[in-house]
Amino acid sequence: MKSSTTKSSLLKVATTAGVFMLLLLFSTSLSAQETTMEKIQKDAPSNWGKWGSEDKIGALNYLDNAQTLRGIKEVKTGKRFTLQLPMTHGIGPVFPGRLPVEHFMSQDESTFASGKKDPLAGGMKYSDDVVYMYLQGTSHVDALGHAWYGNQIYGGKSANNTVDGHSFVGVGELAKKGITGRGILLDVGVALGDAKGRLAPNTCITLDDLKAVAKKQGVTIEKRDILVIRTGSMGRFYDEDDKENWDALTEPGLCYSKELVQWIYDMEIPVIASDNLAIEKSVQEIDGETAVIPLHGALIRDLGVVLTEIYWLEDLSEDCKKDKKYTFFFTAAPLKMEKGSGSPVNPIVIK
Repeated sequence: MKSSTTKSSLLKVATTAGVFMLLLLFSTSLSAQETTMEKIQKDAPSNWGKWGSEDKIGALNYLDNAQTLRGIKEVKTGKRFTLQLPMTHGIGPVFPGRLPVEHFMSQDESTFASGKKDPLAGGMKYSDDVVYMYLQGTSHVDALGHAWYGNQIYGGKSANNTVDGHSFVGVGELAKKGITGRGILLDVGVALGDAKGRLAPNTCITLDDLKAVAKKQGVTIEKRDILVIRTGSMGRFYDEDDKENWDALTEPGLCYSKELVQWIYDMEIPVIASDNLAIEKSVQEIDGETAVIPLHGALIRDLGVVLTEIYWLEDLSEDCKKDKKYTFFFTAAPLKMEKGSGSPVNPIVIK
């Protein structure tokens, strides 16, 4: 039974990766033509130049001191929730092409017991370990240079700024600023999902859905709010009775629409977080054409909105259902990974 399950899991991973590579090759073949992204974003809003030609933090500029204080005002009980997934060797949801975290002990009791190393003066011993991982192989923050279309990244800079590290808008720039403000949980999974509060695979979340969920929860989405969107996807991944229904390319998530992009622009949304791999549904059909992660282009590249993904929101969801309070102080600090495309993060919510 265990062997067949393992084979099934490996086959599923291989199939998912294969489908993704086919989509990638298909999109590459269209690169000489006007791409889907260039067509749909032709008249879309942009924040390029809004904070100067050398701006490196995009919509994080909205999170000024006043927004930090607005978030702090939401703290009533002091209850804390950490939103990072566990970093477990070989286990974890990752986008096709990436590997889960690999964790190795470089030194432990066996090093001393085998005589390979002597205790320190006085008898002290110590352990050491090392991690190999994709910077987006756990809960993480995307750099503003992480995703683009055409030959320009955020701010209109050349995509050559991504070669051998992000020389213009690496994640280290976001780390210098940090993220603090008023967060709001939009629990779409509970409002529109199944009995476990999970949306069905391939579900598109629309702007109307977000507004309906906020109304059902009795909260108002305000300008410059940090949106935390729960789909139930991570709950499904870690549920042995439901995991077979999880797949990286069929996770529920936001779906592109001009109305959604315009609303995010008008509302000056600085950050969007979610419990799936990409914030959005990975593969979408727009005007009869296939597009992979189109909102990454519209939001990161064009608006400078910070996307932060793969959150654990199950405990926060349960608490919000109990006390009916869906707003809170939100804070997260990516690591100062110079020129990085992303960074692991352990966000904290305080209610």
